[in-house]
Amino acid sequence: MTADAHARDETLDYDATLARLEDLAGREVLVELRVGDRHGPFRLAAKGVLVGTPAGQEELTARRPDGDDIEAFMLDTGGFLAVREEDFVRAEWHPGEDGGGTPAQPALDVVFTDSVLHVAVARRAPGAAV
Repeated sequence: MTADAHARDETLDYDATLARLEDLAGREVLVELRVGDRHGPFRLAAKGVLVGTPAGQEELTARRPDGDDIEAFMLDTGGFLAVREEDFVRAEWHPGEDGGGTPAQPALDVVFTDSVLHVAVARRAPGAAV
């Protein structure tokens, strides 16, 4: 990855992370739960099109106390990923690049206190601006 690509990386708070996941709806993603940090071994993986939050998510969120939110996002394959606010540390958005050598996939790393949820865009839609 070039220095210019690193300069475009973004650090996200909880709300911006949820918004980025919503932006990825309709994209095929590979989701890995990694132990420790981004380079740790993965313990769980799922692949599918991110279809968004499940029905009733808004009502569930409204019932939780501040700081104890869990936002879920479904995959078309039946899998899901969840971002719990209490364990959330930060997220890092890596937009990827296509110029020059091997293209880097856009990816979102959601860092928790003990693990990282790595969400890689497996395929871009033609003309997509991700």
